[in-house]
Amino acid sequence: MSLLYENHYEQLVNPLPSIDPDSLAEMNVIIYDSVRKDYAINVSWHEDCIRREWGVVKDIDRIENKIELVRVHGVWWVPIEKMLQVEQV
Repeated sequence: MSLLYENHYEQLVNPLPSIDPDSLAEMNVIIYDSVRKDYAINVSWHEDCIRREWGVVKDIDRIENKIELVRVHGVWWVPIEKMLQVEQV
């Protein structure tokens, strides 16, 4: 008889894909352009699941390393290290 704690289970959540430096630089340019030119972007990030929202970046918090994504229906503080994709709308 095998005890439950003796079994090894695979994790269901895969590790976050690593973002290459070129993609990260491109995401940063799009974010800064959204702040300066006030246009909307799509942002995908990993929370408990993969979230995708659109809005305008109104603030970049360098202390907590987050961006503030704002639209009429909500505000999201997105951790920069958990971002997966950023695109212009």
